[in-house]
Amino acid sequence: MIDFIIFGFMDNFILILGMYFSYTSIEFYLDKYFEGVRANPLVLACVSAGLGNTFSDGCGFLVTANFDYMVYTMIGCIIGMIIIPVLNKFIKKGI
Repeated sequence: MIDFIIFGFMDNFILILGMYFSYTSIEFYLDKYFEGVRANPLVLACVSAGLGNTFSDGCGFLVTANFDYMVYTMIGCIIGMIIIPVLNKFIKKGI
């Protein structure tokens, strides 16, 4: 039971930090390497949340020493981010 409490704490703690830092980093790199490119803030938030969640899930399983679950969950998180380009198309169409 303590594993789940530790996992939950690490998952949300790292998720919040990861979302903040990945959001600011993505905007920084877009501005630096792609002049004039402005990504939709909702898409940036989705990418940031996905990356933050992937990292936080990995950290949660890492501290509980569930390495197999860590790898499989992180792979699943990355695969789950496939929906972001689909959402971006809907956003561009105004749906």
